[in-house]
Amino acid sequence: MAYDLGSIFAFSPSSFLTSFFLLFSVVNAIGVVPLYLALTQGVQDKRSQIVRQSTIIATVILLVFAAAGQVIFDLFGITINDFKIAGGIILLIIAIDNLRGDISQMKSTDAVELAAFPLATPLLAGPGAISTVIIYATPPYGLFEDFAVVLLNGLLVYIILSRAALVQRALGRNGTQVFTRIVGLLIAAIGIAFIREGVVAIAQSYLGAG
Repeated sequence: MAYDLGSIFAFSPSSFLTSFFLLFSVVNAIGVVPLYLALTQGVQDKRSQIVRQSTIIATVILLVFAAAGQVIFDLFGITINDFKIAGGIILLIIAIDNLRGDISQMKSTDAVELAAFPLATPLLAGPGAISTVIIYATPPYGLFEDFAVVLLNGLLVYIILSRAALVQRALGRNGTQVFTRIVGLLIAAIGIAFIREGVVAIAQSYLGAG
């Protein structure tokens, strides 16, 4: 399935808000705040550099996957429904991790390495976020709309992590944990919706062919 100009520049306010909210929920920058503060404890003087680099790297990763998602589909013979099921499963795994509070306690003293891994990926631009941007870059969704969602989320990630200490003080330790678990429930529901849509569409295509 190839893009035409109409599908590239297609824009719907409702789908934009849906995809924006989903990507914001999956990236979960607020939930990353406590881990970011812990990981950068030994390099506090480089926090602004780390935030800038990790945000740029994560945004570029998501833009590349948004742009190349259709090529990947065509190359491997994958349909959007196949990817919806796979993406939904990944979202469910992420949701379970959020609900369990299972966050990897990784440490690094190198600011550049820390910005790229684990902050940029897999914490910000992880498999769930990548799955989301690929799905929403595929017709009937618009590539322009998907890019706008990624860039806006990148800006919000930068703002949130730049003010990580304020966010943590405002929410408190318990507040941040509660937020992460609420997001986990929402991600789980969206993941199930992706799986349901993919399974139903595949079943209908087989029934129609029969």
